[in-house]
Amino acid sequence: MAKDSTFDTEVRYFIYQTLISTLQPPTTAETAKRFQLPIGKIESAFERLAASHDIALAPGSHSIWMAHPFSVLPTNYTAQIDEKKYYGN
Repeated sequence: MAKDSTFDTEVRYFIYQTLISTLQPPTTAETAKRFQLPIGKIESAFERLAASHDIALAPGSHSIWMAHPFSVLPTNYTAQIDEKKYYGN
């Protein structure tokens, strides 16, 4: 369990890094490439992060809709830093 927890923290950090730099969350394929692991392991990490409410996935998929406090979908809550506009939950 501790091993999954540490890995999930690393995946969550990668999600945030990607969101902050590109304004889009990483896909499971991008995350698998980053960690050099099979997509199935990344999907499991995404599912654990969703179960603990760290991220929200689009229904029936592994596409990230939210990585709290960020929202991938436009909301009324925004912050702009330089040229980048972030949506919040």
